Amino acid sequence: MSENSEVTIFDVAEAAGVSITTVSRILNNKPDVAERTRQRVQKVIDELGFIPHAQAQRLASRKSRTIALLFPLERAVSPLEQDFIVGGAAAAGEENFFFNFITAPITESSLLNLYRSAQVDGIILMEIHLDDWRVKLLRDNDFPFVMIGRCADNEGLNFVDLDFDAAIVTAFDHLVELGHRQIGFLALPAHMREQQYGPAVRSLAGYERARQKHGLEVRMWEVNIAVEDMFDATLNILDEQPDLTALVAMQGSPTVGVIRALRQAGRTVPDDFSVVGFATANVAELITPPLTVIDFPAFTMGYQAAKMLIDQIDKKSVENGQILLPSELIVRKSTKPINAVMSDGREG
Repeated sequence: MSENSEVTIFDVAEAAGVSITTVSRILNNKPDVAERTRQRVQKVIDELGFIPHAQAQRLASRKSRTIALLFPLERAVSPLEQDFIVGGAAAAGEENFFFNFITAPITESSLLNLYRSAQVDGIILMEIHLDDWRVKLLRDNDFPFVMIGRCADNEGLNFVDLDFDAAIVTAFDHLVELGHRQIGFLALPAHMREQQYGPAVRSLAGYERARQKHGLEVRMWEVNIAVEDMFDATLNILDEQPDLTALVAMQGSPTVGVIRALRQAGRTVPDDFSVVGFATANVAELITPPLTVIDFPAFTMGYQAAKMLIDQIDKKSVENGQILLPSELIVRKSTKPINAVMSDGREG
């Protein structure tokens, strides 16, 4: 018989000679049903073409089969954030979970209510701070969650993160190998560091490590994540320190503002100025010239976080609950060996 949404659970129970409760328990995979009864009821379900009402099943099991990505939206969603979302949604779809993207401001009560009202079974937290109240709240209440990012103390926590400290060292290693010594660092905004936002703190630690490793002068500026701010900051920096020959920028796609400012200042990238950024492959290829980057595998991070969370929810063992991705330098056309003599006659 073909599938028929008009068939009800009452019809199945009557045809199989069992109670509605028994049919419900079989539909929700409860263990305390005799195997012979289970097979008989399943045969009737197949013959009648009964289609269980998905929402009814979720309510009966008190499981929403839904996970959410919690991202406090303080700026426009960039290609980087889009990749986190797409990665998480792809993993959820593979596991037959619904996927929500929550940007509304969250309080303690509203966060707990997402679980208690069965709106979600688990949450992926983003924008993690070293001491994050959301992490403490969910851990204390034993609710499933995974972080994209990590705290200062991660004992017993599950996360996926990029090794920002090592990534900055890798970026500076590349430029030093090309002969650059006058290298600037465009760090994340000061308010992020002050609020102990993980990537802001760890990237600064990486910068200090790279500077000490190569004996470089302090040339660091904290710049907002916006094309206009990057443009203005770069012009100001070039006025203050015209001997600069390279920059490392943490701000992702807004790094295009750096390239525009260099062009306006008469600096040619990469012939007499090199730039390394942090960005996804798609963004790096769209910038002219294509940007040498520390690859930011946002899709992979979103995907792995969702898979890890669903394993938690389904009570499966999580083989590796703390994934710290190594930095990967992808060399494109925004970096090259420094010229022996700069275009304006300065010694390189």
